[in-house]
Amino acid sequence: MNVKFTIEYKGTNFHGWQTQQNVITVQGELNKAFKILLPDVDCNIIGSGRTDAGVHAKNQIASVKLPNNLNIQKFFKSVNGIINNDIYVKNYQKESDKFNARFSATQRSYNYHIHTKYSPFKRETSWLIKYDIDINKLNECADLLIGEHNFTSLSKNNIEVKNKVCVIHESFWQQSKNDLIYTIKANRFLHHMVRFIVGTSIEVSKSNLLLEDFMKLINNKSTMSHPICAPACGLYLSEISYD
Repeated sequence: MNVKFTIEYKGTNFHGWQTQQNVITVQGELNKAFKILLPDVDCNIIGSGRTDAGVHAKNQIASVKLPNNLNIQKFFKSVNGIINNDIYVKNYQKESDKFNARFSATQRSYNYHIHTKYSPFKRETSWLIKYDIDINKLNECADLLIGEHNFTSLSKNNIEVKNKVCVIHESFWQQSKNDLIYTIKANRFLHHMVRFIVGTSIEVSKSNLLLEDFMKLINNKSTMSHPICAPACGLYLSEISYD
């Protein structure tokens, strides 16, 4: 049977989602738990997308083929008992064999968290910026992103990815007391794309860059050697949408 399941995790102590040799990853920890419970079954866990080292997820979606006679309620309860406490499988359900967590996804959403007053509780889950931030300038940047753009200049160079065009459906900043949250929803994202958007937007809000400079980056016409990358700690994969 094909099972879709939702995972949340604090990414601080993980080298991202994807399994890698000699480092701890979220997918790797799940693979270990699945192997303990199903030693004779080769489980291929498919994630909706990769998250980088230090990035968190509120609703990462994965799919996996499991034996038809398996009690999935008991199985995932056992998985949660085995995996690192910074990871939690919070729900699961059977899907058709056609469902694929990665390729069936139609939209993805991220949030980026910033705090302007130090708190030890936010140290690993939000970016501390102590100076004043002009949220109006941030939203001017956010508005420019709506629509279809080539994000070559606002993503990490990866020669394996030929298509750098993404369609942005939502992009906005919200402020509450000492916290700012950026929300962005798109059909797809490129490596470091959200972190480059946030970091460069902050430079505009500080008047270190002009709005016109940001616009050139969006249109892939900038002469900047590289955009400003926000730290991973504030980034959250928040939602995956399926038709």
